[in-house]
Amino acid sequence: MKLLIPLLLALLLSGSSDPEHVTPSEFKKQYAEVGMPQSMHSVTYLGRREGRAYIKRSSMSAVSRKWSDHVIYVELTELDANFRDSLPKTEMKDSK
Repeated sequence: MKLLIPLLLALLLSGSSDPEHVTPSEFKKQYAEVGMPQSMHSVTYLGRREGRAYIKRSSMSAVSRKWSDHVIYVELTELDANFRDSLPKTEMKDSK
């Protein structure tokens, strides 16, 4: 029982909805999947904001059939110039 409470607390805290900073190589890998038809997940390029580029990865649980979203970002300055210039210049919209 003593281990159960810290474990549950850790699980709750790890479910943060804040965007996750990723490496340029991980961002490129995820960006390659933007718009590709998938059955259990989808990847959407959200745009740029404040010197960052954002991607949303949505996954469907096979058990509950509910979708969950995970947003990742990379600093634009971390990307090589050719890839950075190829990204759409779309400004990311507020989620409010």
